Amino acid sequence: MRNLYFGFVAVLIFVTAGASPAAKKPRPAQTSTQQPKKVWTNDDMGQLRTRGLISIVGQEAPAQAAPAVSVEISFPVYESRLEDPTWYAEKAAELQSALDDAIAALQQERNALAEAKDGVTAPGVALDKPSVGVTPDAALALFQAQVDDAQMRLDALSDLARQHNISPGVLRG
Repeated sequence: MRNLYFGFVAVLIFVTAGASPAAKKPRPAQTSTQQPKKVWTNDDMGQLRTRGLISIVGQEAPAQAAPAVSVEISFPVYESRLEDPTWYAEKAAELQSALDDAIAALQQERNALAEAKDGVTAPGVALDKPSVGVTPDAALALFQAQVDDAQMRLDALSDLARQHNISPGVLRG
């Protein structure tokens, strides 16, 4: 019990000795010594230049020299993407890629069914791949629907291009 009392007294002395008398003194009020900020405009540049507050890196163009001829590369500006042939080309490439993938999947399924009729089958069911259909005919119908959908979107893009006077060659790549 005596050790507990001694520890308590030691902590109490440490806390009271650690309190600084300077912490209790009032601090002087801080006054704002900052000057108001100045916003410099183009009209003030001459004044700043004469005071030497602006540094120029490189050679300064002489005042009498003729202005340099600037070469600007201009790209056509379209009111909307529907008039931009580049947009049509990009969309047609995306849709053609989707159509090619759908046709390849349909052909692969047809080949697998033809091999199955000949007695060549893959062992087991691939459970790690999504199921395309309950029956082989349903799987073929799903793949055909994907091909039809991709072809329909490509045809719709072609019709839209024709309405906006875009050359058919743009869509062919």
